[in-house]
Amino acid sequence: MISRTSSIKKNRQRLVFRLAAKYITISKAAALIGEKVFVLKQWEDDFCELITIKRDERNMRLFTGENIEFLQKIKAYKDRNLDNETIKQLLQQQSVSSPVQESLDQAEVAELKATLSKIASFIESKQVQSAFQMEERLDLLEKNVISSVSEKISETAKLQTEVARIEFSDLQDMITSLEVTAEAERESFKEEVHQEREIAQRKTDEREERFLAFVREHQYKQEKMKQDKSGFGFLKQILSFAR
Repeated sequence: MISRTSSIKKNRQRLVFRLAAKYITISKAAALIGEKVFVLKQWEDDFCELITIKRDERNMRLFTGENIEFLQKIKAYKDRNLDNETIKQLLQQQSVSSPVQESLDQAEVAELKATLSKIASFIESKQVQSAFQMEERLDLLEKNVISSVSEKISETAKLQTEVARIEFSDLQDMITSLEVTAEAERESFKEEVHQEREIAQRKTDEREERFLAFVREHQYKQEKMKQDKSGFGFLKQILSFAR
């Protein structure tokens, strides 16, 4: 029973591989099998009478699903440390029972097709279509919500930008007003300093005038006293002469 289940799984894997890709390169084949590229080339030479690998116009190896399955069997036997002759005998025995296996494959293919048909019918059912439509409506609702939120954010950003611009304009006006006020105050201060200088200059000039007047008056008195003394001496000389 276990062998039957394992065989079904392998055959389904092989069928999926056939449906997925008709040919693959040697590097991909090596990745699928889990061996190096040069090992696959060596196995091709060692088991050339049992396996045929197609080549393209550039002589590049093209592996089919059957090639991959065959090489996987060789790897499994190699992992059990079997020699090439023993592996060839086992593979030849398996090839004898291949017609029976092919009939089993056809039954499995039919079963798989029926399963796929049921899956397709289920996908096309009203419940599933309704679920798909609900998902589409949810996607549309999500897009609308995102769009609405984005618009709100954009409007808020624009409003904040406008408020900032107005506040900046008010600040500029305030700075300009302060500059004008400061300029007026500087002019007023200059005028006051100029007036005080003029007042100080006038007072200085007045003091100089008073001082000069005092000096002239003093000089005048000194000259007059000298003249008075000179006249008195002359008078004394006259009187002395008269005696």
